Amino acid sequence: MDIFNLWKEISFKLSSVINSAAYTIWIQTLQPLCVKDNVLVLLTESNSNRQIIKKGYLKEIKKALISLETPITDVEIIIEEEKHHFKDEIERVENKKREEEEPVSNGNSVNPNSKYTFDTFVVGESNKLAYNAALAVAKSPGAAGGFFSFNPLYIYGGVGLGKTHLIQAVWNYLKENNPKLKILYVPAERMTNDFVEALQNSNLQSKDAFNMVAFRNKYRNVDVLMIEDIQFLQNKAGSQDMFFHIFNELYQQNKQIILSSDRPPKEIGTLEDRLVSRFEGGILVDVSKPDIETRIAIVRKKLLLENIIVPDDVIYYVAERFDSNVRELEGALSRILLYAQLCNLHAPTLESAKDALQSSNQPGRTLDANDIITAVCSYLKVSKSDIISKKKTKEVAQARHIAVYLIYNLLSMPLSNIGQIFGGRDHTTIMNSRDQITARLPNDRALEMQIKDIKGILNIK
Repeated sequence: MDIFNLWKEISFKLSSVINSAAYTIWIQTLQPLCVKDNVLVLLTESNSNRQIIKKGYLKEIKKALISLETPITDVEIIIEEEKHHFKDEIERVENKKREEEEPVSNGNSVNPNSKYTFDTFVVGESNKLAYNAALAVAKSPGAAGGFFSFNPLYIYGGVGLGKTHLIQAVWNYLKENNPKLKILYVPAERMTNDFVEALQNSNLQSKDAFNMVAFRNKYRNVDVLMIEDIQFLQNKAGSQDMFFHIFNELYQQNKQIILSSDRPPKEIGTLEDRLVSRFEGGILVDVSKPDIETRIAIVRKKLLLENIIVPDDVIYYVAERFDSNVRELEGALSRILLYAQLCNLHAPTLESAKDALQSSNQPGRTLDANDIITAVCSYLKVSKSDIISKKKTKEVAQARHIAVYLIYNLLSMPLSNIGQIFGGRDHTTIMNSRDQITARLPNDRALEMQIKDIKGILNIK
């Protein structure tokens, strides 16, 4: 039994019954290790984490497991110090994983959000064509679409309009309905970095070296290649030449190629004509700003998924005020919900919504450290007194590090001043907190999403 796919299915079920903050903190950080005596063994980071998960979420995990009707009957959560009890089982799982390893399992690939599906995407006039094209590709990757070729599928549009949601919806659909396909999904910047690393290691013959052979295997031995932000290739002649050959090889084998960009191919500066021609040879679809009806539907869909009740007048107010992109709309909704929670309201009212968004009406109102700390504490479910105190539990320390990182980067505040806010800590301690988050961000998807969500609450892009 593939415990990794099993855990993905369990996680997917949990994502619909656990709020997004809790899911990110407690569920996404769990790691499936093995099965022993029909018990699924999951690893968590600390004993305090284990206690919280067992108390608040273990029942839901078991319920999701049982619903899948597998031979596994129970779940056990362990910490690093207890792994030796399952040494043989873990070793068997790791050996099997190495034998079946696919190019997509390379550590540089992106793990799409399981919540980004076609079912959770709100379709309106601004994105209907893009939605239908993405769904057609998901159902028949690499196939022609009547009079039109759906290969490549090129989705373009501004920030926060749903390009990533659609691409990841294709990924999730394929994984569920066609799990044997080899899919690689990376940003164009990461592909370019891989190419540079492979060139630098081109003379290394070690099996562990990421050289040109490893690069070719990663990007060409796939059934579906998804590249986000392809505009990153502008002004990079070497990378464009590299991608031209990858594109041609996959295309000739009827492998599906999906690209996203913030603009159509002809508007990407210095993009070679041969690439423009290849990109335009498939189907180009854009996603534009949603109309008022679509924005209302987006807000309602998000609330439904989170099982949150908000009065219609608040929904209409938010949808009318924020019309530039979906991310801004969701950020405004998050601020309204956070403000209602801090005011101990059972549900937001129109008046509390206006108060929560007041800073958007007052250009002179500037973000301060207290705003950031409040948002972090609300999102990560820790108290202000704990985050400022000397308390060092893992969850409090994590919240403190994130708050320090955001205050430093968003407010450009001196380290010594930040230290005074956090109980008189010295600048070295504050610098360490900031650097911990900085070092983890490039490779920690869960942390990246936490930072993004908290910025959304603060209405920061």
